[in-house]
Amino acid sequence: MVNISRRNFTAAALVGAGLAGSGTLRSALAADQLLVVQWGAQWIDVSKDIVSAYNESNPTRIAWELHSGGSAAIVAKIKATWPNTKYNVLSVWDPVFRDMIAEDWLEPIDESKVPNLAAMPDAFIQKDSQGRKMTVPLSTAGAFWGYREDLLPDGFDSVEDLLRPEFKGKLAIPYPINLTGLFLVTCAIQRGGDEFNIEPGWDFVKELAASGNIGQICTNNSEFINAMASGQYSVGFWNNGGWFATASNFPVKIKNRMPDNKGFLYNEGFCVLKGSPLDSAFAFANHFADPAVNEQYNMNLGSGPTHPEAKANPQLADWYYPTAEEIEKYAHIPDYAYLGTKKDEWNARWEKEVVPLMRG
Repeated sequence: MVNISRRNFTAAALVGAGLAGSGTLRSALAADQLLVVQWGAQWIDVSKDIVSAYNESNPTRIAWELHSGGSAAIVAKIKATWPNTKYNVLSVWDPVFRDMIAEDWLEPIDESKVPNLAAMPDAFIQKDSQGRKMTVPLSTAGAFWGYREDLLPDGFDSVEDLLRPEFKGKLAIPYPINLTGLFLVTCAIQRGGDEFNIEPGWDFVKELAASGNIGQICTNNSEFINAMASGQYSVGFWNNGGWFATASNFPVKIKNRMPDNKGFLYNEGFCVLKGSPLDSAFAFANHFADPAVNEQYNMNLGSGPTHPEAKANPQLADWYYPTAEEIEKYAHIPDYAYLGTKKDEWNARWEKEVVPLMRG
């Protein structure tokens, strides 16, 4: 088997992917080629639409590879062959960005060639130890408390309210290692802590468990979506994808502006691996960060745009924070690298300290 590296990844591979277009082999070889890793489903669909228009004026040839087994799996693939990797531009999210920055695989983003980056909130951009910008965020997503308005017309004003007897069995929440442990963090914030001061969160979780108000513990998007669709559960804490699917069928209210809690944000976008054709890679990333394109990219993903001039899907416009002031006031962007180190410990504590309370 031939090992295809970035340096011998030619138009032949592009033809095999059905993406070399109608030009001759000579013209394909004359242009830069980028191998871009993207999620499947609606992510790759909208990306191909965007690139189709992009290539009308740009000769760069784009081939795609889809993530397999979650975006973290790409780290292992790259590590196995580094520096002889075939990839150029990667679409991943904050925890994976941090892993790649730690490995020193990424090129700092040249803002003179990615000018759309300058307009984006600084909090969305991952940086290295020297403070250099290393990512081009395209989507802001998150995890939020929310409820079905048809089942709970009076709603709730604080997470503390969820300890009341009328919420018995009504909460659908994630297993502690799902959503990178953010359920424990939101409980900690409710009692004055955060990811680094998690004990207040454990105290609150134990109160919820003992109250009987936790009705279902979900381990994936499908379980959460089905739980909220069943009508048995009216309140949940989950990511924007699960809420977006729920809101497609039922009236949903996201509680991301509570005075005593926070909505959690994470960002998805592009990074550029060292050794790539940088001018082409930066131009490609800058195109996706253009306000109109950024709006098109996010409109049907259930995510918010990152460029301030791009409009969010009206169905979820109030799920996100349009200004840096609102991000500062209502959002929490946790240390996802730190959270990744705690999952085994928190999972063990959950089984030992929380599960018995729910059985009792």
